[in-house]
Amino acid sequence: MKTLFKKEVQFYFNNPIGYIVISLFAATINFLFIKDIFIVNIASMKQFFSFLPWVLLFFIPALSMRIFSEEKRTNTMELLLTLPITETQIVISKFLALLSLIVINLILTLALPIYLAISTHIYIPEILVGYVGIIMFSSFFLSISIFFSLKSKNQIVSFLISLITLFILLSISSDLFSGILPKFVQDILIFFAPLSHLQNFIKGTLDLRSILFFLSGTILFIILTVLDLEKKD
Repeated sequence: MKTLFKKEVQFYFNNPIGYIVISLFAATINFLFIKDIFIVNIASMKQFFSFLPWVLLFFIPALSMRIFSEEKRTNTMELLLTLPITETQIVISKFLALLSLIVINLILTLALPIYLAISTHIYIPEILVGYVGIIMFSSFFLSISIFFSLKSKNQIVSFLISLITLFILLSISSDLFSGILPKFVQDILIFFAPLSHLQNFIKGTLDLRSILFFLSGTILFIILTVLDLEKKD
């Protein structure tokens, strides 16, 4: 399990594509937030955390599209399944490897809150809770993207299916459905909307319902991926 984890992480650091994806993420999010600080004159991380999910919408599918698709394309899936580890360990190893890369990218944004902490009286615990929320949010989206990576040997197809699915999940908490659907349907959609739960973290609140939402969603798709992988054994 440890060997597979290291293999997946090293792939991105031994591959120009990995550096390109990581650099684009860090450059995009840092530029957009710095713009808010100096042009819009906003000394808060709320705008940063609110916009970050829309960057992750593209970043996570791009990062995870090859995780199983490449194994299927190069016909190494059979070899992977013969390793002395279970399907559950395979999925968890790949999941943790990609989550580690996401966390590394988030670490690259820490210069922003450090700057604000030095130059203003920004509330540090609120920022820390925001980062916890983003990591849990990313875990949920990552588990979905990994699941779809197993469904196709074409990386572009995996990317597009993940992108569309994640976009729908992000959109259901917007005003897009306001006035179109009945109120009780909108309430149900909002409960299952990741952005609605992320808002609690952005406000600096550790809401148990939101924590359980992201944890249960992540575990659900990891289990679905494991079950699908077992069928291929």
